Amino acid sequence: MSRIKVKAGKLLEKSRDSALLAVEIYNKPRTAFRSSGYVVLMSIAWTSLLHAIFEKRNISYFYKKNKVRYQMIDGERRAWDLAESVKKYFTDPNSPERKNIEFFIRLRNKIEHRFVPEIDKDIFGECQAMLINYEDTITKEFSDNFAINENLVFALQFSKLLHTRQTDIVKAKQGKEYKEVKKFINQYRRGLKKEVAESMNYNFRVYLIPKVGNHRNSSDFTLFNIDFK
Repeated sequence: MSRIKVKAGKLLEKSRDSALLAVEIYNKPRTAFRSSGYVVLMSIAWTSLLHAIFEKRNISYFYKKNKVRYQMIDGERRAWDLAESVKKYFTDPNSPERKNIEFFIRLRNKIEHRFVPEIDKDIFGECQAMLINYEDTITKEFSDNFAINENLVFALQFSKLLHTRQTDIVKAKQGKEYKEVKKFINQYRRGLKKEVAESMNYNFRVYLIPKVGNHRNSSDFTLFNIDFK
């Protein structure tokens, strides 16, 4: 592997730290609105990763006023935001990876001033795909040394221990704010091409099937097979 530029290395460090924090927040069982923190931190992780890739490729990733002058903010060149960075990296507008990130960019804007923890279960598949796509991209571009796969675990919300909390969440789904956000989620999904909507890179669908222990030592545990659809 070739030597990484200093700035690219710093961007990668920021990116990985943000991704790890996103996973930590998402998997905290008592977090009321895990998706909100997860989306914000994964957006930072993706932005920093794409900027690191542009650094590696010697691509200028800053907005320009004209052919020679850059846009400036507080004396610094204005870097491409996540939406622009995604367009430049995933050039196919129907790429499942790109559609996944663009979904979260728009969702982040929708939930910024709302408190709707009940959407967490609705977007688990997209959240998981966002993380797996991130892992695939960072390892493809910078080698397995930058993998965070030891942290790619399924959220504790799938445990039967949380059924009571999930019941309370279902009751809360009648709220106006939830309905507005849920409407956006459904409309965005309906607007996708079939092959994109069914891609695991857009929505990582997992069904957990309870399996009863078949011998004495396992009879007190609930085991799970993972059935990928």
